[in-house]
Amino acid sequence: MSNSPLGLYAYPWDVVDEGTPAVLDAVERAGLNSLYIVLWYHSGMFFLPHNPVRRVYFPTPGALYFDPGNWHDEHALAPPISDICEDWNAFWPGLKDAADARGITLSAWMPILHNSGVGNAHPEVAVRNAWGDPIYHTLCPSNTSVCDLVSRVAGDVAKLGIFDRILFESIEYLPLRHDHHHEVIGVPLRADIEFLASLCFCPACMNRLQSNDLDAEAIRGWTRQTVDGSHHENTEVQFDWVRLEASLDGRIGAYLRVRESGITGVTQRIVESVRATAPKTVVSALDFGPLYPLGPNSGKWQNGVNLEAVLPLFDEIHPTYYFTDAGLLSERVSMYNSVLPDEIHQVPAVRAVLPQTESAAGLIEQLSLIAPSASGLSFYNYSFMNHVTLDWIRTAIHAHPPGRG
Repeated sequence: MSNSPLGLYAYPWDVVDEGTPAVLDAVERAGLNSLYIVLWYHSGMFFLPHNPVRRVYFPTPGALYFDPGNWHDEHALAPPISDICEDWNAFWPGLKDAADARGITLSAWMPILHNSGVGNAHPEVAVRNAWGDPIYHTLCPSNTSVCDLVSRVAGDVAKLGIFDRILFESIEYLPLRHDHHHEVIGVPLRADIEFLASLCFCPACMNRLQSNDLDAEAIRGWTRQTVDGSHHENTEVQFDWVRLEASLDGRIGAYLRVRESGITGVTQRIVESVRATAPKTVVSALDFGPLYPLGPNSGKWQNGVNLEAVLPLFDEIHPTYYFTDAGLLSERVSMYNSVLPDEIHQVPAVRAVLPQTESAAGLIEQLSLIAPSASGLSFYNYSFMNHVTLDWIRTAIHAHPPGRG
């Protein structure tokens, strides 16, 4: 197998339902060398085409897929522990031993601030928009309880001693549109207006703004007024970060810097929690920046991630390239490479399922654009794909291996 990290995403229920040998067979069939498996997850409705136990699955929202430390008994935000497995303490070492015997590494993967379970159970820690509406599926990093929770979960996963790599997803403010349950937006919203409608003004964020000598109420009022005044518009306006940041006498730009500091702060705590327990573990971040329509603001994304601040914390960055159009994919790969330092290890994530991947030829075309700048690759998601897709992955990697592997 290649020395480059080549991963297949999967879920614990795949292993529980299909058995460890079947899932590891899938990794080998695809020509990969790592299984990326989730340890903490939000929610969803999943169609499982090859699962022998169930065809549709609704995971417990926000559940942990391991037994946490004693802190869990007393923590105000304690997430539920999934009961899909009777003994997590036996599950993970058993999977580790079987993977080691085949030369397959295990990589933990988990969303962080995207958590509908915790958000619905504790709306006081969820993001709140400029109108005060809770956004239940995304937690605010300005809240100290949230920061404590996510750092404890990250530390517990590191303490398991099972994983060569821990991949953190969604250390960010989610956009307004996130395919929430029966999500409906029935009026035209430009990309910049959607962005403003996603901004957080929860009590913790308001306090953070005030502590930075910013008029939080004025910023919130401007945001509401700007979004509400745009609903009748149906014309495209050329977006300009400079103009936006200059709005309200520069206070919008100052707000965005404070917002980024919250993301940077929680990222530091998470990474420190892992490094303190498992210093040899590869610590990685899944970066959704390429997906967002507003593009980079120098090295910053609309989701509050400041690459200049967070890249030094990680060993790898995993950009997401979930595009159906080859021209758009090529554009976003070039854009991303233009803001990322050459020395950073990129392990792009590829959706090897519909709608992004319809055929072997389509996957080969995607990798022809992605692989030259990649140090490795990962493929989402075994749970949802037909088995023949594993053969497509092997063929595509053979045609276009990581250029920096």
